[in-house]
Amino acid sequence: MNGSLKVKKIGIAVLLIFIGIVARIWLYKFLPPTPHIYITLHGIKQPLFMMDMFFIIAAISLISGKYLGGYSSFIIPFSIMAITDFIIGNNIIFLFTWSGFAMMGFIGYLLRKNSFLKFYGYSLLAIILYDIWTNFGCWIGWYSRDLQGLILCYTLALPFMFWHIISTLAILPAFAIPFEKADLIESEKALEKYATISSTIFLMALSIIAL
Repeated sequence: MNGSLKVKKIGIAVLLIFIGIVARIWLYKFLPPTPHIYITLHGIKQPLFMMDMFFIIAAISLISGKYLGGYSSFIIPFSIMAITDFIIGNNIIFLFTWSGFAMMGFIGYLLRKNSFLKFYGYSLLAIILYDIWTNFGCWIGWYSRDLQGLILCYTLALPFMFWHIISTLAILPAFAIPFEKADLIESEKALEKYATISSTIFLMALSIIAL
């Protein structure tokens, strides 16, 4: 990587971390109320959408992996979550959320040579994988550890998944399109690739061990 591109990427990484921190703290206080649309899942009536702050970090994680690549795909989402969790707090599955966003960053990294349309399409898969992973943590942390508890956990999580998919896919182009002509994507470096993989896997393994 030439010097000017390295400085440019560092500057963008710092900016994305700043945006992620400010946006997550602001949304924590001012997120609009959940729409009054209800469904019944497993005998429990609840809103169709369970609005949270997922989409801003998800979009940043995905574009960090695709357009900045390497260490940024892990460091950027990890930094945003660690700093904001220190300020606003989290819960016992915080490592699952941290590693889930790191996983999304790595998926973005794997898609760095794909067109925007393919990247956008595969982002749906990344969102679903995030919810599968983090709800696995919810099941371990709060539900009975049997098949009934597992089914209940994933059923009640569907409103969150609906919101995550709609909100992230709606905002992702606003983050990603400006990067399309920025010429930031470079050739793959094996060390960065394996360091990113190992860091994400370690954080995922630590998530399970910690519970």
